[in-house]
Amino acid sequence: MIYREVISLSSVPKKERDLPWSRAMNVYFLGCLEYYLYGQNIHRALKRHPWLEAHLQPVFAHHTFISFSMYLLGFVWFVSTLRKGYYRFQMGQFAWTHMALALVVMQSQFMIENIFEGIFWFFLPIALVIVNDIFAYVFGFFFGRHQLIELSPKKTWEGYIGGGLTTMVFGFVFTALLSDWKFMVCAPPNLHMTVFSDVQCDVNPVFVPRDYRVPSAVTALLSAVLHKTITTVTIRPVQFHSLAISAFASLIAPFGGFFASGVKRAFNIKDFGNSIPGHGGVTDRFDCQFIMAAFSHTYFTSFIKLSTVTVGAVFSSFLVLNPEKQIELYHSIQEYLQTSGSVASIVSPIS
Repeated sequence: MIYREVISLSSVPKKERDLPWSRAMNVYFLGCLEYYLYGQNIHRALKRHPWLEAHLQPVFAHHTFISFSMYLLGFVWFVSTLRKGYYRFQMGQFAWTHMALALVVMQSQFMIENIFEGIFWFFLPIALVIVNDIFAYVFGFFFGRHQLIELSPKKTWEGYIGGGLTTMVFGFVFTALLSDWKFMVCAPPNLHMTVFSDVQCDVNPVFVPRDYRVPSAVTALLSAVLHKTITTVTIRPVQFHSLAISAFASLIAPFGGFFASGVKRAFNIKDFGNSIPGHGGVTDRFDCQFIMAAFSHTYFTSFIKLSTVTVGAVFSSFLVLNPEKQIELYHSIQEYLQTSGSVASIVSPIS
C-alpha cells in the first residue's frame, strides 16, 4: 500500500494511457524485489523442516540468480517499450520506481528481519518512534518557541529536545518491562507463534540482569540525598543498548518525516493518501519507521546478535554438496564421534 502511494505521486494518467505497460512494470519490479527479499525469509523458515527444504533446494541454491534474471527480464521489457516523445517521462518513471523500491520495500524488509530475531526488536523501535512523536508535539505545543527546520514549520527545538529526553527515559524503563517476556525476546520458533504460545529459548545474555558497581561519587551523592547507601544497581545490558536506539529514534528518525515532508512539498500535496481518515495515507504514519527499522537491524547485527550455527543451517550446506562429498562428510563426522566417545550417547545400539 505504501509503495502504491509513493508510485502514484509520479503518475500522469494522460501519458500512461499511451503507455499501457507503465503500471504493469511497476508491479513487476515490485514482484522481483519481493521474491528476492522474502524468498530468503521463506528459506530460513524452511530450515526447521529439512526434508521440505531438500525438495526445494535447487530453487534456494540459485535464488540470487533467479532473482537477477527476473530483474533483467523486466529491464529488457522496459527498454523495448521506450517510445519517441515519451523518453523523459519513461526514464523519470523508471528512476522513481527504483527509488520507491529502495526507500520503501527494501527498508520494510528490515522490519521482517527484526521479527525473525525476536518481536522485541520489531516492537521497541516502533514504540520509540511513536512516543517521540507524541512528546515532541507535547513539548512543542507548550514550550515551543524556536523553529527546528523550514520543511516542518511547526517543529521546534523545544519539542525536539524534550521529546528526545522523554523517549530515552521511556526506552530505558520499557525495555526492562519487555525483557521478562519470552514471547518478546525469543526468536519465533515458527510462523504460527502467537502471544499465547509457550515460547522457550536460550535468552540472549543482554536480557539477563547484571549487577553494576555505582561510582563512589554517585554513591556519596545518593547517600546525602536519599539517606541510603547504594553501592550496586541491577540493570539489564539491553537497557544500555536501548539508550542508543532511543537516541536514534529521537535525533535521526524524525528526519525521515522531514524527508517525507519535502517529497509532499515537491509534489504540492498535503498527504500521501486518504486511507486513514484524519491522518492521510499509510506513508504519512510510517515515514519515520523505515529508517528506524533499518538502524535497529543494523545495530542488532553489529553489537547484539550472537554468532550461532544451527542444525538447519548445517543441513542446508550439506545439501549443496555432491553425493561423494556428502558421503565423505558423513564418514568424517562418524569417525569424529567414535573417537570422542560421543556416538554411544546419541545412537542406540542395534540388537
